[in-house]
Amino acid sequence: MITSLRGKVLSIGDDSIAVELPAGLGLEVFVTRSLMVHAEVGEELFCYAFMQISDAGLSMFGFSTERERALFMELLQVKTVGGKLAIALLRHLDVEQALSAITAGNTNALTVPGFGAKRAERVCFELKNKIVKKFGESSASGGDGTGKSSSSDAFVMDALMGLGFSQSESLRAISQAKALNDEEKWNEESLLKASLSVLQKR
Repeated sequence: MITSLRGKVLSIGDDSIAVELPAGLGLEVFVTRSLMVHAEVGEELFCYAFMQISDAGLSMFGFSTERERALFMELLQVKTVGGKLAIALLRHLDVEQALSAITAGNTNALTVPGFGAKRAERVCFELKNKIVKKFGESSASGGDGTGKSSSSDAFVMDALMGLGFSQSESLRAISQAKALNDEEKWNEESLLKASLSVLQKR
């Protein structure tokens, strides 16, 4: 079973990165938000991994932490949630936002592009108790349950992509803007301005 990967980043797409492994094999890896942010073309990247084989073929998924991978595996246990849907959720929410939303039953926070309301309801129903047991009580109090941060992120993501930036560029800009001032109480306007500032400096 493949549990991790290490290799040079060849390219970065909207939802995946291409990694060249030491043996010279090029591999497409569908990645989470936090891993996408740290990927740099030409640089070496390490990630935790999971390989899924389905009727559609083989898919590889990458994660920046074991905690992300563990949540991904729980999401796969939910009926109608496959690997690409699970990774889509973790590409819009970081792991703590997702855990907090699930334990709070906040389906609005989980309703992101590619992951609809009915599926979010099923995830909350099936995983709420499992999440508390597996990830601890801290996951239930990791946020205020309002989904305000993820809502702002989604708004800014849509705005940046509407301006012609790719999903990966938008994700990286949002994360880097937040990292520059992690004490800021972000709203949609301030986060959009800060993300555009990051993109203009590139």
